[in-house]
Amino acid sequence: MGDKSDEMMAGIKKKDPLSLLSRFVADKEGNRIGESISIYKDLLIIKKDGDYYAIPLKHVELKGEEIHLKGIVQWKKAKELAEEWKKNV
Repeated sequence: MGDKSDEMMAGIKKKDPLSLLSRFVADKEGNRIGESISIYKDLLIIKKDGDYYAIPLKHVELKGEEIHLKGIVQWKKAKELAEEWKKNV
């Protein structure tokens, strides 16, 4: 859509995606659900309840010191995507 959050994430991806690491991750309601631990390809890897999930960077935004997820997360698919990351680390 070309809004400021898209521009901000594009800037983060190009400049310093590592700035997204070791941050709390919150759902769209603002509830903390996990922590960001890695970047793999265009995915943010988060640890949530002892499991790992891979969220596309285009579905996250930085709000202050926290990362907020945008939209509805398909957790089963996110867990499957994280399996590829686990095989390659």
